[in-house]
Amino acid sequence: MPDGVDSVRAELSRLTMGRDMFERMPGTRTLEFRFRRRILGGLFRRTVARLRAQVLAPIESLARGQEPGPVGREQVLDALARYELLPRRERPTAAVFASATGFTAEARALVEAGGPPSLILMGGRADGGWDVSLPPALRGSPWAKLFELETQDERLKRLLYHLEQDAHLLDSRGLSIPVLAEKLGVSPARTEALVRQACRSESRLMTVVHDGTVHVCRTPLGEEGNAMSIRSRVWSRMRKLLRLKPTVAERVRELTAQRVRLEQQRHEIDQKTDKLEAEERQALQQGAKTASDAERKQLASKLMRVRRDLRRQRAQANIFTQQIDIIGTHVHHLTLAEQGKRLELPKAEDLTREAAEAEHVISGLAANADLARSIEVTGETPLMEQEEADIMAEFQQLADSRVAAEAAPAEASSAPAEPAGERPGTPPLPEKKESARPEMG
Repeated sequence: MPDGVDSVRAELSRLTMGRDMFERMPGTRTLEFRFRRRILGGLFRRTVARLRAQVLAPIESLARGQEPGPVGREQVLDALARYELLPRRERPTAAVFASATGFTAEARALVEAGGPPSLILMGGRADGGWDVSLPPALRGSPWAKLFELETQDERLKRLLYHLEQDAHLLDSRGLSIPVLAEKLGVSPARTEALVRQACRSESRLMTVVHDGTVHVCRTPLGEEGNAMSIRSRVWSRMRKLLRLKPTVAERVRELTAQRVRLEQQRHEIDQKTDKLEAEERQALQQGAKTASDAERKQLASKLMRVRRDLRRQRAQANIFTQQIDIIGTHVHHLTLAEQGKRLELPKAEDLTREAAEAEHVISGLAANADLARSIEVTGETPLMEQEEADIMAEFQQLADSRVAAEAAPAEASSAPAEPAGERPGTPPLPEKKESARPEMG
């Protein structure tokens, strides 16, 4: 459809840009999808929906070389206004607008207004996903599946990307499912399913439940292999039922779960401490500005209560910190010991024997190389050597003649100039005597 071409050309005409700029602009392609239903056994087909999809781009920012921002409300309304000029039978029942830079909040609010036509906005995310804004009537309908452009594997890659971006939280107190859902732009239920899949694919990832919220974290020691198989999980449960001694990996996972819960509790204490410290600073500032003794007394009472709560919160945070340090040290030692056992290294006898064999081979190779250099046959004859010596003498003779030729002009220029009228090889002329003048009187 010509909707995109016309809109981009009109915008560039308004900005007085040339045709070469038009060929480099995005958003010139518009597609129309028609959904038909068979009736009377397939003899006829009736169109039940007509959908138009178009890319909206900040043309003015791109044309002027500026940083493109999200598409605003006015640009979306301009794109919708084009459909009102069409005949009723050709108007789309739904309009899909996509933008690589996303949409503003005012533009997304137009989706809730309904239609006709129904408005669907799809904004690109920085992590490669899509923010899809659907009308309420389409969210629970089968039509919503048409706008799920990501596969399960692609969402899993985005989840792993966000986990790596927040690796410091993943290794400490973990990331909750609501926080990850907000980062991914999907529902918490789908986020939890993705987290379960990630834990199955990577053995170091695990989930911990704290205060009814699922948190995903990472243990420093995983199961052997890339993933924890069903067989190993079943065997782990059987060991717990039989009350057998847990493996080192299971002990590390249990200690990691305890540490994550303690980290979450300390984080909650830190948030309360920050709030109390802000109240303390506010009370001190108000007390310094207040001139009345009654108000100062009230603020002093409040400050005493705040500082008392601060001491209690800091004491609890100190206890959590010490517990976390103890568990972290134990986990660190268990991890080092288990990693040392898992990696089979050669013994000292093997290292010594292999070193002796390598030294013997290297010494033999060096002796053979020296021998080969000493007995190498060049293939030159005495006549070839004499001819080469003659050529070298010729080169030296040419070099000496060139040096002599360059030195001759230099000597001539440095010799003293001869008097005028004298030529080399001619005798000097006799001097002319002057005649005596006559004497006076």
